[in-house]
Amino acid sequence: MQLTEVRSFLTLAEQSHFGRAARLLHLSQPALSKQIRRLEEELGGPLFTRGRTGAQLTSMGKEVLPGARVLIADGDRLIGYARQVARGETGNLRIGFGHHTMDLVPRLIVRLRKSFPKVEISIRDMSTTEQVEGLRSHRIDLGFVRLPVKDKSLQTLPVLEDRLLLVSGQTMGLPADLTLASCREQPFVLISRERSPTLARHILDLCAKHRFHPRIVQEVMESTTAMALVRAGLGVSVISQSFATARFAGVRFHPLADAEAVWSVGAAWRTDDSNPILHRFLSMVKQEVRKR
Repeated sequence: MQLTEVRSFLTLAEQSHFGRAARLLHLSQPALSKQIRRLEEELGGPLFTRGRTGAQLTSMGKEVLPGARVLIADGDRLIGYARQVARGETGNLRIGFGHHTMDLVPRLIVRLRKSFPKVEISIRDMSTTEQVEGLRSHRIDLGFVRLPVKDKSLQTLPVLEDRLLLVSGQTMGLPADLTLASCREQPFVLISRERSPTLARHILDLCAKHRFHPRIVQEVMESTTAMALVRAGLGVSVISQSFATARFAGVRFHPLADAEAVWSVGAAWRTDDSNPILHRFLSMVKQEVRKR
């Protein structure tokens, strides 16, 4: 059964005349008659009686009419919704991100919602490793991850740079010009390798450059926890500069001059993902990159 045939049936039922119905449908009378005959054959009985006065619904036609109206209404709604999805005006977008883009991503989400309020957006705070796995398993559509990503199924776009900062507690009595190399004997509070393996590896590699392995006295799952423990005097820590934009009383930030302390953060998505909303959001990301 074709929707065009059902629509022709409804028009003819309303007009009770093949000529008027054909004109409204932009069809010839023979073409309309052929559609009605095809529908009657498929349904197994006559829908109209034909006569000099026009076309009148049979008892079967009267029974079919309400369902046909529902079918066409549902079909029109589906077509309208599909066209909105194709234009990126509605649908779903699942985003993973971390503190690197804590300012950027919410701002872009607000812009997208203002322009397209029907779009459903879900966001998750995830590490780079979690985001890459989420993209591979189709649990998220877009991530903001540490670059580079060695996965040919994913496409990336550099968005911003971040860097590592050394953090000490004000009560620890350490100098303002504290360096990583001078922290060989200091206890460290670090983000756990389970929570963020790429960040943990980066910190260990940077310490190795200065010929020591940090004495880790506490691993934590969140940077806020690390800051609280540093403030209490448990040890020093190394965090990303983007996280340090928030104000924390009782701690001091020490910039690291090493070129190796810097890394790129980029948007990542599946190369074969044709979700129109994803690509509309990526257009906004690209605009932000051009501004920067």
